[in-house]
Amino acid sequence: MGCQRALLTLLIAAAITSSVVEAQGAAASPSGGDAASSKGPAFFDRVAPVRFTLSADIRVLLSDTADEAPSRDATVSVRDSTGKTVIIPVKVKTHGRWRLLNCEYPPLSITFPAAQTTGTPFEGLPGARLTSFCRDHPTYEQYILKELQLYRVYQLLTPYSHTARAVHVTYVDQPSGRTRATRYAFFIDDRPAVAARQSSALLKAKGAVGSDLEPYHRTLMGVFEYMIGNTDFLVLELHNVFLLGTPQGETIPVPYDFDLAGAVNSAYALPNPVLPIKNVRQRLFRGFCSDAEQFAKVFALLNAKKSAIYKLYDDEVGKLLRLDVANDTKAFLDEFYRIINTPELARAEIIDRCLKRE
Repeated sequence: MGCQRALLTLLIAAAITSSVVEAQGAAASPSGGDAASSKGPAFFDRVAPVRFTLSADIRVLLSDTADEAPSRDATVSVRDSTGKTVIIPVKVKTHGRWRLLNCEYPPLSITFPAAQTTGTPFEGLPGARLTSFCRDHPTYEQYILKELQLYRVYQLLTPYSHTARAVHVTYVDQPSGRTRATRYAFFIDDRPAVAARQSSALLKAKGAVGSDLEPYHRTLMGVFEYMIGNTDFLVLELHNVFLLGTPQGETIPVPYDFDLAGAVNSAYALPNPVLPIKNVRQRLFRGFCSDAEQFAKVFALLNAKKSAIYKLYDDEVGKLLRLDVANDTKAFLDEFYRIINTPELARAEIIDRCLKRE
């Protein structure tokens, strides 16, 4: 493992200059520091969902199933600050293989032309990832909103995270002009923007082990994934996680894609059959081992943020969830807090179950 750690160190050193400069060109006002001081495009400063129409060739997008999909022409129609409807030409490309193969509309990366977004809600936003509905049904829309909330929770815990915002999208098939659906979705900032906010570099390593990672964020990510009941990630293969290299030479994991988490509890969510759980509502700690001090720090942070986390389910976005759905999510979180605040349970369910591979 010493060779892998050395390689990661070299990757950080090589990537910091080029990646950070590139990322800073793609995001506004990057800075280090805590969550409160980490700023990206003003788009993510607001909570209220942005309403717009996305017109694209849906048939072509659904056929773009390659690992590196091509960019396609599309348009976004939105009202500017004067109330005038503005049509913005954008580039879109698909990502997320499972949803591409199983959903009615694919998740997209959208690139906005800076010169044509002035005065619109997207001003200063170079690009973002759009997580769309999987099925045109109210239940699947609730899944989207529940996953959005998990991104917002992680934002409260660390600035080394995606920022997220709800949107309300009318999807139009460009060739036919037919409206496909109108549903809530959400934007997250792209990876270069996440890196730029922390003056960090995107690492091109193909995976990492526990000892490669900065201890606190290694522990925080593992406990967070346990909190939300997510086992659909693997740092060893960078499945649903990417790595940032800091100027201090640390490697920090950033998780994403939480739709298979127990906190979302989607109808299609099943745990990997090799795991000793029968459904995603059964928590299983899949994080790396750390010393007791790191776990104590993470548990203390989560307790300090508990009120703010629960308030997310009462704000403007939280109220988009059905009341029974929001209450069910809070009850799921209640069980997590009972575990981390009962020392015997915290040790048995989390600390002693950690992945020991270094």
